[in-house]
Amino acid sequence: MARRRIMYKKNNGYGAGFILCILAFMLVIIGIHSLRLWNTQRDLKVQHAQLQQQIDEEQLRTVELSEFRKYVQTDSYAQEVAQDKLGLVHEGEIVFRIDKK
Repeated sequence: MARRRIMYKKNNGYGAGFILCILAFMLVIIGIHSLRLWNTQRDLKVQHAQLQQQIDEEQLRTVELSEFRKYVQTDSYAQEVAQDKLGLVHEGEIVFRIDKK
């Protein structure tokens, strides 16, 4: 019987090098996208803080307007407007006018 020779393929390493190149390329792409996402996240955090500040300011303004609304419905506000805009006075009050030249 003749001995058979088993021939082995030589592994020249091109396959492993190709896989390493693909992995390196994928890592670069993932790194670039990670940086973009990080920058976007940072910008969104800043925008969130600004919007939260605006919300707080508007809530304060709402409280002030509701207090002013209550004041507008009082008699003292009506008297104040009548005195300032219409020049009305109470009985017995003396009005002094200063002529502007």
